[in-house]
Amino acid sequence: MKKTFFGIAALMLLAAGMSFGIARWLTCRHEHGVSINLHDAAWLKGALGMTPSQFAEVEKCEREFRVKMESSCAAHCAARFALGEELAKPKPDLEKARACVEKMNTVQADAERTTLEHIWKVRALLTEEQGQRYAAMIYHEVCTACPLGIHHPS
Repeated sequence: MKKTFFGIAALMLLAAGMSFGIARWLTCRHEHGVSINLHDAAWLKGALGMTPSQFAEVEKCEREFRVKMESSCAAHCAARFALGEELAKPKPDLEKARACVEKMNTVQADAERTTLEHIWKVRALLTEEQGQRYAAMIYHEVCTACPLGIHHPS
C-alpha cells in the first residue's frame, strides 16, 4: 500500500514538474537572449551596419527623441502624482481625478505619436535592407511582449 502511495505521489510530482516546465518554456520561448536596444545608436550602428554619416544622423534623432520623451514622462508623472494626491484625500473630487487621468491619456497619446515619428525618421535614414531589419526589430519590441507583462501575445 505504501509503495503504491509513494508511486502515485512520485508520478504526480513528475507530472507537475513537467507541466511547469512546459508552461515556462511556452511563456519564455520568444526571449532568445538577444538584447535589442533600439534607443542606443551605437548598438543600432553595429546591428544594422550603418555608415558613419547614418550613425551621426541616427544619434542626433535619438538625442531629440530622448528630450521629447523625458518631457512626456515628466508631464505624465506629474499628472499621475496629482491623481494619487487627489485619491488620497478623505473626500476625493471625482472631476479632478478624471482630469488627471485625461491629462495622463493625452500625454501618453502624444508620446506614442512621438515614438512613431521617431521610427519613421530613423527608418528614412537607412537603406532598404537596413530598414527591413530595423522594422523586424521594431516588430519584435512592439508586437511580442505586453508592456505591462500581463498577457503574452502568441
